[in-house]
Amino acid sequence: MKLARRIFALHSWLGLIAGLFILVFFLTGSIIVFREELNLWEHPHLLRVAPKAQRLPYQTIYERVSIQVADTYLYSFRRLPKTPGETIEMRIYEPSTGRYGLLYVNPYNGEVLGKTFDSLYDILLTIHYEFYLGKFGEFLAAIFALALLGSVITGLYVYRKSLLKVLLFQFNGKWTNWRTISSNLHRIMGVWGLLFNLILALSGFWMMKYALEVRTHFSSKPTVEETQAPPVVRVNLDKLVQQTLTLFGGRVNNVSFPRQEDAPVRIYATSPGQNWLYGEYSSYAEFDQQTGAVKTVFRERDLSNLERFEYTLYTLHFGQYGGLPIKILYAFMSLSGAVLTVTGFLLWYRRKKFRKQTTLIRTSDKDRLRPSYSLKH
Repeated sequence: MKLARRIFALHSWLGLIAGLFILVFFLTGSIIVFREELNLWEHPHLLRVAPKAQRLPYQTIYERVSIQVADTYLYSFRRLPKTPGETIEMRIYEPSTGRYGLLYVNPYNGEVLGKTFDSLYDILLTIHYEFYLGKFGEFLAAIFALALLGSVITGLYVYRKSLLKVLLFQFNGKWTNWRTISSNLHRIMGVWGLLFNLILALSGFWMMKYALEVRTHFSSKPTVEETQAPPVVRVNLDKLVQQTLTLFGGRVNNVSFPRQEDAPVRIYATSPGQNWLYGEYSSYAEFDQQTGAVKTVFRERDLSNLERFEYTLYTLHFGQYGGLPIKILYAFMSLSGAVLTVTGFLLWYRRKKFRKQTTLIRTSDKDRLRPSYSLKH
């Protein structure tokens, strides 16, 4: 078998075996890219409040929330308000139910507005990366993300001669029936979505590759954070936030509370001119939870080459940059990836049906041409 035929066969089988799961990747991805919009549509009363003169200090908010939800572990101010009407989003863990979730707080009076554990976004995200199959689903997601990556790379080879024609709008295919339509759509969307699908497949696999470490991944032991209540933050959070702003001179994005007795308070910030490709979590300062002394200052320039690569992949995968236009582009490209999966199956079905018909014709021809012998002759 020639190399080209082998690569084509590999391309076909990768898509066929993983096709349904890849379709799930694309369909759910086209929706969850609108994370903020989904949450605001579903829980407007949790994400928006009437603006007032001045917000409460972060330390006051932390203390008031601790009193209102004494049975809940507070892990961070996950998302701080960027506009006067936004609420504070906190990452929480509920030991009584064993669930991670989000808690929303009015920044003007410290009132807990509510919790969410299974929002529409949460459900779609869980389907996206584990198919609601738990750790086994994460393992499958890693395998199928790798299959998608292989499918994209082999597809590049299969359609290598069509790349320039399609990109330069010089491809003139027939659109006479479902066979030619599916073939043309597969070719055109495959070429135009090549870079996008390559980035999604590579970044998706990179984030899920931990699930391939079977021995540790399938361990059922709970984490230390899930069995022990986090220590109460004693140092004034507002002083730490101000120190962080002085160090980075930009915007504070997240305040992460210590989850163990010897852990620091970590505050993520963005500096002016920081590369958007590295996201909002590549720079941070760490403080002693008892004294408030600075323990670590990590800036963008301190990132290793591997870390730069990883942060870039994460940013490009989630599409949370560039505002609504980028989200719409991601949704459109994800839907085109879904069409690519469906047309790939149709092409395989057409080839299978054609081979079956060819086999029947050859068998019929052999029967007609076979000499007829008789005892009478």
